[in-house]
Amino acid sequence: MASCKLGHIYIVRTALTKPPKAKFALCASVDHGFFLWINSNAKPHGKDQMAIRSGCHELVTKDCFIDLSRVVQHSTFELDDAREFERITVDLANDIIECIDSGLFLMPAKHAQALREGLMQLL
Repeated sequence: MASCKLGHIYIVRTALTKPPKAKFALCASVDHGFFLWINSNAKPHGKDQMAIRSGCHELVTKDCFIDLSRVVQHSTFELDDAREFERITVDLANDIIECIDSGLFLMPAKHAQALREGLMQLL
């Protein structure tokens, strides 16, 4: 499964974490291969962390955070083994777009624009 579907969440076993582990990754731009990670806790720097509520997606069983401080590009190898889950709701996509539009502190503007353009396709 080397490609991904816009707005779908994947469980990706990745070497991008120390130690390697499975991460929830939201495909937010197919054209750029950009994913956003969903984390149990906000990053320690506290910047660009969007809180999401339990139940907003079948995989989100507790309150979590979408990390909007950076994008992640998973390797083809990691995506080949990823498990695909349903697409996020239009409401959640809109909330992410609103968060991007309110201004991000750490993410480069070019990446934020690519995410916004990708997520707009879900509306």
